[in-house]
Amino acid sequence: MTQRLTIVYQLASWVCTVLAWTNGAILLWDGFANAEYRVLTFAVALLFGVIGGTVLGVERSLSQIYRCSDKTSEEQAGLKTASAWTLLYVCLVFGVLLIGVVMAIGLVAIVERLQTGFHIFG
Repeated sequence: MTQRLTIVYQLASWVCTVLAWTNGAILLWDGFANAEYRVLTFAVALLFGVIGGTVLGVERSLSQIYRCSDKTSEEQAGLKTASAWTLLYVCLVFGVLLIGVVMAIGLVAIVERLQTGFHIFG
């Protein structure tokens, strides 16, 4: 069960990272064209980049920790650690999916605003 949750968590975190970095890239692109709100646009783009980087960093670190823990748990018959990992992955999948939904809604809103001919800020 934990192995499937690990894969689901990895996929969800990668999608969330791509959405966050796409939002940031679009904001950077719009920021170059909008001199009046350039600093604000770049700050928000940086925030999206940090969110994506944090999600990806947690996923990469947790994958390494899980691999090390999985090898030692097999040797020590860690039923408690297996249930703890399952609960951790369930919580992380839920959290990353929520962040991904927010990033997707933000992406739709950004694209809609740009399609109407307005800058994101201003």
